[in-house]
Amino acid sequence: MSSVPPQRFALLVGVDLYLNDGSRRRPDGNTVSLNNLNGCVKDVKAIQDFLYQELQLDKPSILTSSPAALVENEPARPAEPPDCWPTFANIKSKFDAVYDGAKPGDLFYFHFSGHGAELQPIDGSSGSSRREPSLLTADFCCGEPALRGWQLNQWLRRLSDKQVHVVVTIDSCYSGGAWRHGDHARTPIGWTTVLNLPADIEAVKGTEMRSFLRDGDLEKSWSINPDRLTVMTACESHEQASDRTVDDQPGGAFTHALLGHLKQQPAASSRTYRVIRDHVENQVSRQNPRVFGRDRLLFLGTDEPFSATPLVGRIEEGKVHLPIGRIHGVQQGSEFTCPSTGKVFAVSTVDKFQCSATVSPETIKVLREYKCQVFPFRWNFGEEKLQVLVDLRLASVFSTTLRGYLEDRIASGIEVVQQGVSDNSNDSTCTVLRLEHQGDNGINIFGPASLIGYEGPIRGLDIYGNNTKLVNASAAALAQLARFKQILDLRSQTCKEMESFDSTIEPDNPTATSPFSDHQTFNFTFRNTGQARLYFTVVVLGPGFHVKQLYPDRDSPETLHTNEKQSFIFRIIIPDKLQGDKSANKVLIHRDIIRTIVTRNQPLSWRSWELPAIWNAMQIEHDRSSEPRDATLEKNSFACWIKDEEILIRSM
Repeated sequence: MSSVPPQRFALLVGVDLYLNDGSRRRPDGNTVSLNNLNGCVKDVKAIQDFLYQELQLDKPSILTSSPAALVENEPARPAEPPDCWPTFANIKSKFDAVYDGAKPGDLFYFHFSGHGAELQPIDGSSGSSRREPSLLTADFCCGEPALRGWQLNQWLRRLSDKQVHVVVTIDSCYSGGAWRHGDHARTPIGWTTVLNLPADIEAVKGTEMRSFLRDGDLEKSWSINPDRLTVMTACESHEQASDRTVDDQPGGAFTHALLGHLKQQPAASSRTYRVIRDHVENQVSRQNPRVFGRDRLLFLGTDEPFSATPLVGRIEEGKVHLPIGRIHGVQQGSEFTCPSTGKVFAVSTVDKFQCSATVSPETIKVLREYKCQVFPFRWNFGEEKLQVLVDLRLASVFSTTLRGYLEDRIASGIEVVQQGVSDNSNDSTCTVLRLEHQGDNGINIFGPASLIGYEGPIRGLDIYGNNTKLVNASAAALAQLARFKQILDLRSQTCKEMESFDSTIEPDNPTATSPFSDHQTFNFTFRNTGQARLYFTVVVLGPGFHVKQLYPDRDSPETLHTNEKQSFIFRIIIPDKLQGDKSANKVLIHRDIIRTIVTRNQPLSWRSWELPAIWNAMQIEHDRSSEPRDATLEKNSFACWIKDEEILIRSM
């Protein structure tokens, strides 16, 4: 008997016409009104067409309010029947129906286009002047509730707890913690304080209001989302989402760019949420789309591919400018490529946060054609040379071939010598790695304990085969170790200024001591003790020489204002490849480095650091097409701190 395939549900909401019967008033007694919009219903219809044509999802739930022909002496009403209006009651009813009908493994997609605004907190116990970013429903001015951001999060969390995969796109102002104004944005004109009504209080009864929601910042709500939730928002918490007109048809700039990328990039590897976000950011102005949650998943899917990190450059006066610099491990001479064309160029100027290269007119033409999308090609490690000592039992042709394979991966100094000829182990400007012949056609790799984390051969590597396989696998592993060391050494780039934050990592069991047991859980706490806004990201440098962002589970960093605190729990699990032979009853110690990167006043992306486990080093893709982020850095009052903490885990 075959299993039932997962279902896909969708609820699409677009509010162009806002009803008003005068029920809502400002503190001065004046009536609250909302200007109508012109592109939200079009957004919904465009998404509906895409879901049908591209994903064969033919029965989404639709709630829209299109202006109907005006009737004399009658208030404006939507053209749709009342049960299809985007009211709070109808939206909640649709959510409840999805919850009742969905089963574990199903997928639910929710889209909202319309006004967003910041409202007063529901209860006065919040202890904060911060307001609650909310989605304004069609009947809000008739005294009916808005959909509060934290409340929407709880509805989504309820579905996720049922093991339903949830995807949300919000095209409104303040959607990253916020929500459109005037003719070109979706924030109400002249928005001021709006008094809460009994209907607002009634609407949140029975909805859990946890302490992390009390500041009313939707961004914080999205940031703590569960494993099966991904939220894409049109802008940051302090920004407005713009409209745009294409072929005389109005619509949301975010929705237009989102669908444009999905239609132009049929390849699945170009449809991860982080790639989509980067493309959308390059297509819209004065707003920065955000992704919260599982940004590495494929759009409306559950797969998470690993690939090399793409970058998008900026071309000015014959130069290509890339948004990464020394803080990311870029050195003069590092090379980048546009893999679809084979064009390779080396950067000539590198500062702390960006780099640039002078390229030929032909290369500029090609880069423009491919939207200046490039990938790292060969890392340069500056003055630090890589020396590889090769076992005498491996033929000299092996060393010669290995050097060629390494030169394909590394742009800086390389020395491959037979053991006993030269050893620069005590040279601080040289990274020394050693290859030993192992058994029948096998190789072990050794390195300094400061890099490897232990004495002995690299664990988890199975390098066997003919000469070609040995050389190729060895070169991939050696190049990864060299890049891992470079990333490890970047802690020296930390700001010398006194830290304006506190961070702690503690085991959840106070009696646990290092080295900890496998599957140990830890509590991480971060507090902003300074006066400026801080952005922090937590990255793990694992025992498999992999580098992956641990928190938040999205490309962008976590944002904390003065005196704000954020905590999360994480678990360290030893990869199966490193478990060893348990029958040997031998304790192995594995090192995880938990790196906290903090920047002041400006967020940075750290995904160019990411590496797969060393046993997968040959599986990095360099040929996917995507639209990555194009960041510009405001250097005024900028600072960057890097803080590492080692955690040792034992296995038998």
